[in-house]
Amino acid sequence: MKNIHTEKQGKSILIVEDDRDLAESIEMYLSLDGYQVTMVANAISCYMELSRSTYDLALLDLSLPDQDGLVLVRYLRANTPTAIMVLSARSTIDDRRMGYDAGAHVFIAKPVDFKELVQLIAALLDSMANDSQTREVAETEPQEEPWLMLRSDWDLVSPSGSHTHLTAKERDLIILFSAHCNEMISREKILKALGYTNNEYGHRSLESILYRLRKKTSDTGTNPIKTFHGNGYGFMAPLVVI
Repeated sequence: MKNIHTEKQGKSILIVEDDRDLAESIEMYLSLDGYQVTMVANAISCYMELSRSTYDLALLDLSLPDQDGLVLVRYLRANTPTAIMVLSARSTIDDRRMGYDAGAHVFIAKPVDFKELVQLIAALLDSMANDSQTREVAETEPQEEPWLMLRSDWDLVSPSGSHTHLTAKERDLIILFSAHCNEMISREKILKALGYTNNEYGHRSLESILYRLRKKTSDTGTNPIKTFHGNGYGFMAPLVVI
């Protein structure tokens, strides 16, 4: 559900929080302070929103219903210029360390005073605005909508929203691709990850899996699975496992 209000100096904030009451309370405080606010309740909706728009700041929980928020933090840090603020009940030293290691700029423990939260958001946005490199990156176009692999039912979801079921080996290959998006993975590394020997049988088995996957990822016109002849393969599009 989206809630858009008068902008504060053009600043937009994406709230990713499945606690509706908390999200709406934060949205109220932020909108009263003049920000443009969008709320989503899960990771899938967040990815879809990021594919359509850019945001100055993302405020997100770690305990989301469909994916650990740390994965979202990593995605945001790697693919967007967005300032990242974690607001979570998971607030041990290890949780904080993992949040910062994943790419969060600020980590806040629940419960939080809303007035203090607004002040922290303003301070983070001011800090980001003073970084000229960040401003340059922020002028880029919104990110390409990602492919999603749903662990719950082994479905691969294309950017257009179509679902296709994966076999166990296809799933394993997609998980490997997701860890190396837009990179080449050597044939030897893929064979090892799939449990195949580096011989004629293993190569034929891999080619069979790739053939099936290419058919299942062909609805976007340009197939994301690329062959690097003599070297390996790569998934040349955003790919997220949920």
